[in-house]
Amino acid sequence: MRRRSLLALAGALACALSTSALAAQDLPPAPAPPYQLVRTLQSLQNEAAAGNRAAHAAQGRLLRELEQEMAAQPPAVWDDPRNTRAAVQYVLSGGQPGALAELVRRGEPAGLPKGLAEGALAYVMGDGGRAKALLMPLDPAGLHESLAGHLALVQATLILRDDHKRALQLLDQARLASPGSLVEEGALRRAVFIAAEINDLDRLEKGTAQYMRRFDRSVYAEHFRQSFATGLVRFDIGRDPAKFPKLVATLRAFDREQQRAVLLIIARDALVRGRFEQARLAAEEVARIPGADQAMVTRASFYRAASRIGIDRSGGALDALKTIDARRLPAEEQDILRTALRVAAEIVDAPTGAQTLSPAAPAEPADLDPRIKRLLSGAERSLAEAQKLLADPVFTPSRSGDARP
Repeated sequence: MRRRSLLALAGALACALSTSALAAQDLPPAPAPPYQLVRTLQSLQNEAAAGNRAAHAAQGRLLRELEQEMAAQPPAVWDDPRNTRAAVQYVLSGGQPGALAELVRRGEPAGLPKGLAEGALAYVMGDGGRAKALLMPLDPAGLHESLAGHLALVQATLILRDDHKRALQLLDQARLASPGSLVEEGALRRAVFIAAEINDLDRLEKGTAQYMRRFDRSVYAEHFRQSFATGLVRFDIGRDPAKFPKLVATLRAFDREQQRAVLLIIARDALVRGRFEQARLAAEEVARIPGADQAMVTRASFYRAASRIGIDRSGGALDALKTIDARRLPAEEQDILRTALRVAAEIVDAPTGAQTLSPAAPAEPADLDPRIKRLLSGAERSLAEAQKLLADPVFTPSRSGDARP
């Protein structure tokens, strides 16, 4: 009797379990917790920093999917500090702010220091003043390792224009907190651009070498190279002839083609701005790099000849410019060649008794003949026409518009 009772109970349990299993098959699966979802996103972004273009392409789709997943989480999920940290990470990694905004609306999210969530929201919404007030008092070293690098990177970005020294310290902290990640990649990029802005060639050389050694294959590396070239021009790196060899040493982190491209940008900008010595140095350095094709040789020869405009009174610069085959130059450089020919011809034709003018700015080289300052000033309008060619979209860094590193 007892045996039959036990068998009946076992059969009932089996039936109940079977019914439950069938019912579970009809229920939608529970969403993965936010910390797991964001871990996947972080892995993709780190893969992109390592050069995985498929991972980079998948980021956009995953971010859209995560927006729905985060919004569908049951309220109890947010009692877990791992998930509230993930909500901040998600927003600072380019995600939509909806889920984090809802958490802030309910009160200070569990497990986060006061002001972090609200400050992160202010940052991604473009309210820099409020973001500074809330985030700058926080110490990245006191946060969980998943957020320390993100916070240091954001803090550095908030004070980039105001405190270069502190920003560089925070960028170093971000790198140490998140080695091998997209956070480290972004921190290195920013550190290099600050070094260019403050004309710190030692830091520029070191940071560029570090970036190219660690992230040369990053999907953002080409953008880095282009922005680097623009930064050299914008912040006047290498204008001092004594420091020019240091700039050349920095460029050795790039391959030969990239070195030539950067140096020609410098030569072009220097020429248009009347910095003939800087233009000459850059053009001659291009000529020293082996392996250039005929078009590149022509461009280097053009800028080297044009750089002599301000110091050659004999007409040699004009003669050299006349030998340049304009057909081998890009269209925008053909315009600069025409302007250079016009200015050089005016200088050669200058009367010897031209009135001497007091220099208005230290843009001319020290050995510039005072007789031609008037002519250079008169040619300024023509040079300005060529200067607009510096706004080449190929070398203009794009602004991401989000908080991704």
